[in-house]
Amino acid sequence: MNARIAELHSKVFSTPRNSPEREQAYSELSESDRTAVFNLEKDYMLGRITRQDIAEMKQEGNETMTYEQFVKKSESGEKGTLRELSKFAKESPELYQQYRERYHKEQDEQAKLHNRRLTENTFKNKPFSIR
Repeated sequence: MNARIAELHSKVFSTPRNSPEREQAYSELSESDRTAVFNLEKDYMLGRITRQDIAEMKQEGNETMTYEQFVKKSESGEKGTLRELSKFAKESPELYQQYRERYHKEQDEQAKLHNRRLTENTFKNKPFSIR
């Protein structure tokens, strides 16, 4: 359901504002679809979700792997996950590259935060001259 709404959202909001194309795309929607599409846009405008979240919702309908699934499979040590990841990399290399870069960036940030906490705790109660 979310994938279909995200697909309709991108169809409507990929057209120029106040254009005949947007009006046509909007008029083709049923009343319940209009409500769902505009609720999704309202959530985006209020900052509850990002464009990337909408794109990932859209991908769920395409049967491609979402970023959360990619992270779970990357971190799990189960048999067969490496095969699934390599299959995903072959099927959609651009998306795999984006996910991999995002995952490594998040891992680096977590490592830096962890290291910062360790050094802060090491020097917390020592006088400045010893640091």
